[in-house]
Amino acid sequence: MYAHHPRKHTIDFLFSILLFLLFTASALLLILIGARVYQNSAQRMEENYTIRTALAYITEKVRQSDESGAIELSSIQQIPTLVLRQDIDGEAYSTYIYEYGHSLRELFIKSSSSVTPDMGHSIVDLEELSIEETDVGCFRLTATDANGASATTLVYPSSQKEAAS
Repeated sequence: MYAHHPRKHTIDFLFSILLFLLFTASALLLILIGARVYQNSAQRMEENYTIRTALAYITEKVRQSDESGAIELSSIQQIPTLVLRQDIDGEAYSTYIYEYGHSLRELFIKSSSSVTPDMGHSIVDLEELSIEETDVGCFRLTATDANGASATTLVYPSSQKEAAS
């Protein structure tokens, strides 16, 4: 009696190898596409973080200092600056918020002290900060990051509403 031995064909082996290579190439392509999508998402989140953090920070500082006459637009050596004034134990203090050296800066100092732009503490990297006071007492803040992306917000202090009434 003859024993039946299955014959192995070269085409079966090549088909298996080809199928494995196709699977491997598909998996690598999927990984590369996923990595690129993740990289783009992370970059956009970083851009949004920088701009939105700067604007949210300034907005919150304005709201904390929201008293009649405590908020004004000024400048330090021709650099537009938001000045927030307050009294602590009978002493007048000022908080200066401005962009200098490609970063958002804040300086808290006695109002009678002299101020230079390099004195402030860096808060977040920022290419440009535009601060404008509108006709209705609202502050328009525009922040721009190093990539040129920008965002704008309007801050309307409650004390301005009361003064207008």
